[in-house]
Amino acid sequence: MPNLPKRHHFIPQMILRHFADSDGQLWFWRRGFAEGDVRKAGTQQLFVEKDLYTRFHTDGSKDIALERFFSAMEGNGASFIDQLADAVRSNKLPKLDAGAWEFWDLFFYFQLKRTPGAIKEIGAKMGFDDRIKAAADEIRAIRKETGKDVDEPGLEEWIAKNAVVLAQAAKPSDELLAQFKTMGLAIYRINDPQKSFVVGDVPGATARFRIEGGWSRPTMFLPLTWDIAVGQLGGRRAVEVVMVDREQARRMNIASTTRSTVIAGRSGALIASLSRDVPYTGVI
Repeated sequence: MPNLPKRHHFIPQMILRHFADSDGQLWFWRRGFAEGDVRKAGTQQLFVEKDLYTRFHTDGSKDIALERFFSAMEGNGASFIDQLADAVRSNKLPKLDAGAWEFWDLFFYFQLKRTPGAIKEIGAKMGFDDRIKAAADEIRAIRKETGKDVDEPGLEEWIAKNAVVLAQAAKPSDELLAQFKTMGLAIYRINDPQKSFVVGDVPGATARFRIEGGWSRPTMFLPLTWDIAVGQLGGRRAVEVVMVDREQARRMNIASTTRSTVIAGRSGALIASLSRDVPYTGVI
């Protein structure tokens, strides 16, 4: 079908724009580049994959319902992030109504699982490749019994692709949504304008924070802008702003880089430093 979007951003451009340098581009580094070999690109060129959310039918047609769903969510997300950032930077505590809380829960849920790196890690944990092979063998057995050709090149790839798209489209269970409703919104704001967060290709890193008497448990965060990251606040439906100093910002950036194969941000020096100092451990 003509005019169907093929290039699907798994880190939305409406987020990437908040990490861009003054020229609207991002400094980025990819594992495989030499350490310190930092380059620049526009938001259109980063964190994108062809037909990532496309479902293919047996007749060759394509279904991009999931891409359209994410595009609509990103439109609402742009307004959500802008309003959140404006309030926080004005030293005001953001107030979320029922609709904003519902959006936040779904946005957080989908953004954590929609990237290729997260998809790969989840698949490894559930034995995805073995399940796809078993499904393909079952289809071939059925076709053999009915006298149909069982030699179909690319069958496993077709099954795997569509299984991933269907899994990505699955909404959180009622039980998970009920759990989300007991949790609030933690906003982490960098207090030094010379420092910034980076964005990676696998969001949802965890870091510890200094608290009275020691350190917090590992806490998940999701950078939304160069100076603001968000996460879930346990125990109550409230909004809390946590100020992040230079040391804590570095810890959070290391946590993001450790699990990422691509990192980007508005500071070339920061990206270069992380490329030299932080090894890859994968999604943990």
